[in-house]
Amino acid sequence: LPDSDTTLPPPVKPGPEVVTPPPDPETEVLDPTPIPTTDGVPGPLPGVYTDKGEAPETDLIRGLVAFPIRDRAALEQRIQDIYKPGGSGFRKYMTPAEWNEKHAPLEKDITLVTDWMKSEGLQTPRVASNRLLVQFVGTVGQFNKAFGVKIRILSRKSPQGGNEPHDVYGLTEGIKAPTFVQQRVSAIVALDLPAGVGEMPGEFGQPSTEKPDPVNRGLTPQQVARAYGVDTLYSRGHQGQGVKLGVVIGAGFRWKDVRTFWKMWDIEREDPKIIQTMEPPVTRYREGTLDVEWAAAMAPKSDVIVYMGPDARNTSMLFTFNEAIARGEVSVITTSFAHREDSEPRAVHEQYGASGMMAAALGITVAAASGDSAGVDTPGSSPYVTAVGGTQLKMNGMTVTGETAWYYSGSGISRTFTTPEWQKGIVPLPAKRAVVDVALNADTGYWYTWLGVTYPNTGTSFSSPIFAGLIAVVNGARAQDAKPPVGWLNSQLYTLPAVQGSFRDITVGVTDRQYEAGPGWDIPTGWGAPDADGLLRTLP
Repeated sequence: LPDSDTTLPPPVKPGPEVVTPPPDPETEVLDPTPIPTTDGVPGPLPGVYTDKGEAPETDLIRGLVAFPIRDRAALEQRIQDIYKPGGSGFRKYMTPAEWNEKHAPLEKDITLVTDWMKSEGLQTPRVASNRLLVQFVGTVGQFNKAFGVKIRILSRKSPQGGNEPHDVYGLTEGIKAPTFVQQRVSAIVALDLPAGVGEMPGEFGQPSTEKPDPVNRGLTPQQVARAYGVDTLYSRGHQGQGVKLGVVIGAGFRWKDVRTFWKMWDIEREDPKIIQTMEPPVTRYREGTLDVEWAAAMAPKSDVIVYMGPDARNTSMLFTFNEAIARGEVSVITTSFAHREDSEPRAVHEQYGASGMMAAALGITVAAASGDSAGVDTPGSSPYVTAVGGTQLKMNGMTVTGETAWYYSGSGISRTFTTPEWQKGIVPLPAKRAVVDVALNADTGYWYTWLGVTYPNTGTSFSSPIFAGLIAVVNGARAQDAKPPVGWLNSQLYTLPAVQGSFRDITVGVTDRQYEAGPGWDIPTGWGAPDADGLLRTLP
């Protein structure tokens, strides 16, 4: 979801950023002294979060406790070895079981923290497959007592213009947890209103599969496949066979719409599999619908797995994003549910980064929409996520006639992540991670079907699922050559000139932040527009 286009100061609340290694609970004398603990809960922020007062103590809450990766330095070294061409560890990806054995938080630490939370009246219904996240539920009063705060209700300015603001929970003071808890967690990373309850409404109507007229008001899947070299792989029989493609969404999507979309554009494919990661959703979003439509359309023979959270709040999206990775089922993941870095606390960015780090170790390519507000969005700001920006593509039928940087493409310099080694020497000032990495059309309207109507729309929300579908097709072709999946793309993209040369360089255009496209890598378009056949030829 594209976020606000207002330039904002970073939200600042007290709390340490460095987590010391946890003591051994079997020999430790547990210190209950409350001490400041990092959190990912927003505070009042001009233009985004407006304080409406204290939340009633009987109101319900849900949230997430984040735990640090165990032996992170060893994991970082392993990832370097995995993506070093010619090295003995090249592309020897970890399995989820191996990752959990070596790097998941210890179960005894999880138990110690969850037992304490239960003693405070908070329940912990879910633990992530990699144990990086634990969900908690309870009341405002229980949370206030446990963490020494007063939860407040904030009105959050809607990420998309024209929509009404909505209420979220926030804090004006820092969280404090017992010392033995603080020593084991990385953050109380999310605090939200409860998930909706009730029944998902039925899908009404029978959408028409007749193509829109005139069809040239939007781009079709066939045109997009031509524009980015995917049709070349189609012609050789590569359509993503044997590849599992993950789509991370909040809330549900309309089955009638996605099936209509594929049939309308002559795409024969199987229905996706749904994995419900948390509470069942009670509504559907157009965002998730278009993500499923286009990712699946670009890789028509792939096995699409939709990881579905109950809604688009942080508790849902952080857990679902992490779970899609932790299960280790897919080789590529896309998410278009993004929020501006400057309107989300640092702990939220860092949690996306921790999950992305596991993806790199497992050989999973993670693509995220860079957003439509011309700023930096999370999770795309993580070095372990490929930020997919936007271009303005011009086509005459099946021929590309031009492509420029899109004015609203989310891009810029991260507030949180330092410059990765592979980006040094390429990125200008300052010394932070820069986005984007790649870019695909976001302006020339894409056809999509929503609520039974097919019409064109724009945004990087289309760019990311299309790119993920492209990678799925590449992975399928690699598998037929007995090569492993592409995996973490960023380090390869920035260090291998042949890979860079396979992209269509976007050299014209400027964003509303005045970032200009130019020869080679640039902030608004990264290395440019991908070519699927080129990536297949150049990636080792």
